[in-house]
Amino acid sequence: MKEPSFFCIGFQKCGTTTLFEILRQHKGIALCRDVKEPMYYRVKGLRAVGGKQYYLQRYFGHLSASDQRMVGEVNAGLSYTDCAKKLSKDFAPDTKLIFMMRNPVDRAYSAYKYFLARGFLPDYVVRDDKKNGHARAFHHYVHAILDNPEDRKDIMKKRLKYLVFSQSNYAVCIEEYLEHFPRENIKLVFFEEFIHDQKTACEDIFHFLGVDNDASIDYQVKANEGNERPVSPAGVKMAMCAKIGRYALYEFLGMSHWAPKISAQYQRFYEFVRSKGMQEDWDKSKMLPQTRVYLENYFRDEVRRMEVLSERSLATLWFA
Repeated sequence: MKEPSFFCIGFQKCGTTTLFEILRQHKGIALCRDVKEPMYYRVKGLRAVGGKQYYLQRYFGHLSASDQRMVGEVNAGLSYTDCAKKLSKDFAPDTKLIFMMRNPVDRAYSAYKYFLARGFLPDYVVRDDKKNGHARAFHHYVHAILDNPEDRKDIMKKRLKYLVFSQSNYAVCIEEYLEHFPRENIKLVFFEEFIHDQKTACEDIFHFLGVDNDASIDYQVKANEGNERPVSPAGVKMAMCAKIGRYALYEFLGMSHWAPKISAQYQRFYEFVRSKGMQEDWDKSKMLPQTRVYLENYFRDEVRRMEVLSERSLATLWFA
């Protein structure tokens, strides 16, 4: 059975969905069936249910043994706790890994808006955002977490709870993978350079993966920009619960393959619940200058660690 020989691991809100849309166009690359980001290695205990064979059959069972394409997965959630250890147990050290990063402060603000609309932030934040808008509510949330020593200490221990911050601590996550995979098999991609020239950046990634360039690819892709905000704390929680049900039926059980009518009915229900809990995001406010300065100071040590890992200056790229 075919299995992945590369993973694009992270990070969220750093261009991974755009890269996914480009990779899926490549004639020499095959990605997961049905979903962009399988939850298999992200959900604690799921590996015990079916093992690696379930994972391969569910997400790559559509590929024949004679398929010569390079197989891979794009999954920004694989930077969560223990994912490096899980992948190292199931895949060889020569598996190639790609990490996409951006200015950690900009990523944090983008992630705040993204996870706000998906029910991951506390109700008080949703209410504050509805009253005061993204910029001020984000400022309040940043200080509520980072001014609290206990919360600050738990950010990398409880990454799902603090996704706004934890996913900007790139070096911590990459160092976890370096315990299991050699540095020469790891590719670091910087969002700012990626969006400046997506074609050149992707061709560099193709070279790293060992596949030829593909002249048929449309590189003018922008994906997962996000344009939703919660109607209320209750509304976003209903949408989140509906999405969990969708994951269980559509992704884990693959219901669209053996019960397509029921799957379509649930999809309509899911879209209905989302329409009641979400609305178009009209707030285009930029981060407050004082919030940016505060976060730049918070992430400065992390940037220095990334400079060591990447062997290049990043302060000028991110904090100029």
